[in-house]
Amino acid sequence: MMTQIACHRGARLCAPENTCPAFEAALAQGGDVLEFDVRQTRDGVLYVMHDETVDRTTNGTGPIAEMTSKEVDALDAGAWFDTRFAATPVPRLDAFLDAFKSRAAFYIEVKWADCDAIAQIIHRLDIAAQCYTCSFSEEMHLGMLRAAPDVAQMVHWRRGPPEVLTEKFDATIVEFYASDDAENDFTLENVRAAQAAGLATQVYSDTVSPALFAQIRDWGVGCLNTDHVSDFHAFRTAQDSPKAP
Repeated sequence: MMTQIACHRGARLCAPENTCPAFEAALAQGGDVLEFDVRQTRDGVLYVMHDETVDRTTNGTGPIAEMTSKEVDALDAGAWFDTRFAATPVPRLDAFLDAFKSRAAFYIEVKWADCDAIAQIIHRLDIAAQCYTCSFSEEMHLGMLRAAPDVAQMVHWRRGPPEVLTEKFDATIVEFYASDDAENDFTLENVRAAQAAGLATQVYSDTVSPALFAQIRDWGVGCLNTDHVSDFHAFRTAQDSPKAP
């Protein structure tokens, strides 16, 4: 089994995060799953946006939840990263999913939005089978489970033991966090416990580490959620290449 690559906010080291240029670059670099975040405007339009405010990733200011869709559509979400990306818009969720649905799977992190509206878009585009959702908010997670029970649910390992993850959150996928600090929960013991419970496994890491890459391969982890798409793609491609005699 070849580990898949979830592209964290797209190829965000090469293009402005959570924009179509970043997602195009992620697929060009060998990515399989597009990871992105969802928030909504005051008038209920859903956008691909990580932060609560638009300040960091656009030329605007203020909470997106207090803005209208007309105001968000007028924002420049690219020039802050590089002038080459000037005039790049904040993607509307429906248009983004429609543009990429034939080329990728989707990891949808719901920051704060109308779960019924997200589910309606997923079902209208007929992409439930190629999506999975997650949220750090229990309310949003359970909201997506209610609104789209046919969409796979992912939870973070630290939410509880496997029986809680499967019974309370109806999880079929679990994500670990690989780091050099006390928050690290990516251990062989935890991975094996998740696998024994029938959970698919994913790990998030923001580093380039051949040792970590080897653990992901050797432990049978299904997906790496990463900013370094090309680095892991090169690693897995090399591992899968025929060896010279």
